[in-house]
This record gives sequence, C-alpha cells and structure tokens, in this order.
Amino acid sequence: MSQKTKGLLVNLLLYAAAFAVGAIPFALIDDLLLAEAAFTGAATLVIFLVTCFVPDTSLYDPYWSVAPPVMLLFAMVKYRLWSVNAILFFAAVCLWAIRLTGNWALTYKGLCREDWRYRQFREKCSPLGFFFINLCGLQFVPTIVVYLGLVGGFGVLRAEGFDPLILIGLAVMLTGVWLELISDRAIHRFLREHAGEGRTCDASIWRLSRHPNYLGELTFWLGVFLVYLFAGVGKWYLGLGFLSIWILFFTVSIPMMERHNLARREDYAAYRARTSVLIPLPPKKEREDRDE
Repeated sequence: MSQKTKGLLVNLLLYAAAFAVGAIPFALIDDLLLAEAAFTGAATLVIFLVTCFVPDTSLYDPYWSVAPPVMLLFAMVKYRLWSVNAILFFAAVCLWAIRLTGNWALTYKGLCREDWRYRQFREKCSPLGFFFINLCGLQFVPTIVVYLGLVGGFGVLRAEGFDPLILIGLAVMLTGVWLELISDRAIHRFLREHAGEGRTCDASIWRLSRHPNYLGELTFWLGVFLVYLFAGVGKWYLGLGFLSIWILFFTVSIPMMERHNLARREDYAAYRARTSVLIPLPPKKEREDRDE
C-alpha cells in the first residue's frame, strides 16, 4: 500500500469519526443553527486532537469541502427539509464539494507531508505557540468562516416557496465551480508539461488571472448568498456570513500565496506585473497596446 493510499485511508477514518462525534450534539439540540455550530465545532475538535499526536495539520485540509454537504444533509434528514429549494441547493454544493475534494485527493502526497503554509508556522513557532496557532488560526477560524458562509444555506433549506430567481444564484454558484475546474485542469496540464522547470503557470485562464481558482471560490460563496437572498427567507443580513470567506481570502490566502510564489519562482515578479490578481483581463502590455 502506497503512502498516499494509507494517508487517504487515515483521512477517511478520521472524518468518519469526527462526523460521528459531531452528530451527537447535533441530534440533541433542536435549534438548527446551534445544532450545526455544535456539530462543526465537535468535528473540528476531533481533527485537531488527532493533529496533536500525528504531526500533520494537513489532515484538516479536506474539511473545507467535505463538511458543508454533510452539514446540509444532516439538516435535511433531521428536519425533513426536502423542498425544491433544498434539493437544488444541496446538489450545487455537492458538485462544488466533489470538485474541490477531488482536486485535493489528486494533489495529496501522503500522511505527514504538511502543506507549506503549516510548515512555516511549525518552523517559526515554539511547540506551545504552534499548538494555539493550529487550534485557532489553522483549524477553528476556517471552520467558523465556513459555518458563517453556510448560514444562508441553512436558510435556503427552510425556504418553502420556489422563486425562479433562485436559479440566478445557483448559476453563480456553478460558475464558481466551473472557474475552479478549468483552473485546475489548466495548471495540472501545465505542471505535467513543464515539470521541474520552476516556471509560473501562465496558460489558459492563468494567463488572465493570477488566482482564478480563488476567484471561483469567491464566486461560489457569493452564489450561496444570492440563493438565500432570492429565496425570500427574511433577515437578508444573516446571509452576509459569506463576506467572512472573502475577507479570509483577501487578507490571508491571496497575500500569503503571493509572497510564497515571489520567493520560489524567479519569473513570478514579471508575471505579477502583467497579470490581473483576480478578474480575468488581458495581460497588461496587451491592454496598453490596445489603448494606444
């Protein structure tokens, strides 16, 4: 059995155990939002405790995409929420989760091969310092952010009447999935063709945007809010939790990736100078030539 297969098996067993533990408070609490908060908090705590004994914070990585469909399904089963709104929304979230989890599995290296972001914190901090960073910043903050993004989704599950405008929100969600999919395919093809060259991917959509995969993720969560808004659940401001995801990407994910790429790729500075950070646009020189 390969290291990757062993790692995937460990992840599967860990998440089964985490969700089983999370299901206990979920079943005992009547209020939907509180029940989901207890579920995701308990599940994250299980994963965190395991990473205290197995030095691999990357065990948490699949949580971002695996937990949301599980949380929605638990709500649908417990509260018998099987409206057209619920089924369509759940299907869109499942497509997103399959794409994102599939990409994670494709690039997964095996157990105890941490993502470079986690290694940076582990190397720079004392054991006690990393304990708290791992607990709060690396695991519970993303868990809270995803939960806040899903608050609107829980409202969609409860929406009774079907408004065709919901289809606009679903289309935005699927547009985000499509952006992520073409980003993944382009960069994987580029890495196969230019393995070992240390070049920055500037093929396909990456020629127009430095972070098209992040743009897809931001678009998806905007779509979640729009579905909630058009569902007419009321208290529209409750769906604004998706902004916490946007803040996380703009203040942490994108700046950290920019610094990482500048440090390890000689051509990234030039690529950065000519390429839009998010919105797909022609390279800067092409825009300048066109304006002349």
